[in-house]
Formats: sequence, C-alpha cells, structure tokens
Amino acid sequence: MTQLSGDGDGSGEAQCPLSKEREAELMAEALRAIEPRLISSITRVTHDYHLAQDITQETCIAVLQEFRRGTNFQKPMIVFATVVARNKLRDHWRKASSGERLFDEPPEGARQFATGLCVGLEYLELLEAVKAAIADERQSAVWELTHVWGLKGIEIAAQLEVSSATVSRELAAAEAKAKRCRDDEEPASV
Repeated sequence: MTQLSGDGDGSGEAQCPLSKEREAELMAEALRAIEPRLISSITRVTHDYHLAQDITQETCIAVLQEFRRGTNFQKPMIVFATVVARNKLRDHWRKASSGERLFDEPPEGARQFATGLCVGLEYLELLEAVKAAIADERQSAVWELTHVWGLKGIEIAAQLEVSSATVSRELAAAEAKAKRCRDDEEPASV
C-alpha cells in the first residue's frame, strides 16, 4: 500500500480522488495492520505491554495526522510508523532518565516489571554492544530493524533506500559478526 490519497500514482495519468469513505476504510485497514506489529515489537523491547500500547497509540495518531495532511506514503506505512515509534520510545527513555514523571502510579494488583529507566538503559546498552560487535552502521540498522522492530526485508529496503538483496546480504553479514562476537565471549564466561 503505497498510496492512500488521490494525488496520483506517478505514472503521469490523472487518478480519480478517493471518496472520503474509501480513504477512511483504507486508513483503518492500514492501522489494523500496523498496530499489532508495533505492539509486539515495543513489548519485546520494553517488557511493558501498557507502555507498548501507549506508544503504539501515539504512533497511530501520528500516522493518521500525516494521512490527513495529505501525505503520499511512497514507502510502506509500517516504515514510517516504525521510525515514529522508535523516536517516541527513545524520547520516553530520555524523559525517564531526567526524572520527569511520565505516568501516574500503576493500579493496585498490577503486574510489576523492572523500572522503565532500567529496562530502557539495559536495552540501549545491549543494542550498543551489538552495534559495536557488528561495527558497520548499515548492517547494525538492518539487524535492529529485523530483530528488534520486526520489519520485513522489503520494508527495511524501503526505509534504507537499498535493494532487498542488499538487505539480505547486510543482515547475513551482521548476524555472522554478532555470532562470532558471542562465540568469542562464551568460553570466557565459563
């Protein structure tokens, strides 16, 4: 789904504008596809389902606002949504580390996870360790977008503006480097 608005498809031919009802249907369909993927990815990173829901809702609102502005999404919407979600999650952790109160106290009986700051710092430290082991910016980005954010190869290719084959090669190289680093460390920990 590269286009939701009736601004044209780039082929030079005029396209009939979509009706408001059809645009609303397409947007709802796109959000239904984006939401579970974002919640899953963010929950995997934060171990906090409620935070994942909050960030996903904020991200869906940002997607909806872009859509209403008439943005012509040339890349899959999940690419835009992932970038927004990553930024919102990092912003959340920055606010948490500054001591800013992010939310009210959890309700009684709610399941307690590690503190948001600790989870965020642990995630960032592990991500930096993986990036250091991979030692290549694009390979690190491909690894993170695949394993942390759950994007598919064609979605990563659209975001990084490279071919799907390049994404596959970069991912294979990144995984080989990460595996070598892990294999080097295992005997030392025994």
